Amino acid sequence: MNNWNISEQAANLHADAMVCDMTLPWRTPGSQAIKDEVPRKLREAGFNFVSFTVAGDESSTLDAIRAVARDRAFLQSQPDECILVDKYEDVLRAKREGKVAIGLHFQGTVPVGRELKLVEVFYKLGIRHMLMAYNQKNFVADGCHEVGGSGLSRFGRELITEMNRVGMFVDVAHTSYNASMEAIEFSDRPVIVSHGNIWKFHEHPRCYRDDQIKAIAQSGGVIGLTGLSIFTGDDDASIGKFVDQIDYVAELVGPEHVGFGFDYVPDLPALIASAASEASKWPEEGGYSRPDVKQIEPERVPQITQMLLDRGYSEKYVRLILGENWARLMQQIWK
Repeated sequence: MNNWNISEQAANLHADAMVCDMTLPWRTPGSQAIKDEVPRKLREAGFNFVSFTVAGDESSTLDAIRAVARDRAFLQSQPDECILVDKYEDVLRAKREGKVAIGLHFQGTVPVGRELKLVEVFYKLGIRHMLMAYNQKNFVADGCHEVGGSGLSRFGRELITEMNRVGMFVDVAHTSYNASMEAIEFSDRPVIVSHGNIWKFHEHPRCYRDDQIKAIAQSGGVIGLTGLSIFTGDDDASIGKFVDQIDYVAELVGPEHVGFGFDYVPDLPALIASAASEASKWPEEGGYSRPDVKQIEPERVPQITQMLLDRGYSEKYVRLILGENWARLMQQIWK
């Protein structure tokens, strides 16, 4: 028996496949200590690429630059565990060397302010995707918890054009329904949901309706599914219910358009405490401050590979879902 306690077929597939996760907020709000063990846990769970949140809509431009500098320095100090990604070839090199490739992203666009030239600067510093907005209104769009739920601003359209130009993923996670649909229509590159869930399973503002999922797929994009119980509607954050969501997207638009965006929080109690103190950002009705929030931890992810096989997915489709869908977009969009 292998260390993951899954079948040899599943273990061999999981070890050989590209396993990617498009969102990990490793510096939990209210808990700024670096989680030194996170890269190791990811590597041991078979991950090959993970995108870390380094800043968001709460950050000024200067705050974001300092956060990027801080996290780049830390990741570069861990050469036995991870490789900081500048290009797609770094993801392949990490795979060959048995390490985790780490990308960076912003959960929001406030760090750019109104300076479009900063998009390219942040791209060169390693930022590979940005959410249009994080729950609330900013210069670009309304967030998913904003009253009114308006669409993109004129500046938001200009920002998307610049993100398309430099090779940065346009990400509509945490963004209002109208803004997400307008972003998908306006972008000339595939649009992603780095981390979200399914409205049919749980009618939460962080979840996506069928027409949004279809629009993402028609753009060529991918929806990454989270493992947080407040979004899945599954109080136990179970592997079975998570795979049910994969099944739903695969049946709706094909297995080429679904992947992982677990949103795994290394310090969940700190997030819950922070959410309780910032209700305008994380409304109480969203469940963010519930003391019983659960999530899928990295060490449980190999069980997803096993369950996908058990449900009859071919090894080809399992590989797509585990990470090849994200890898396809990296090759297509990054420059």
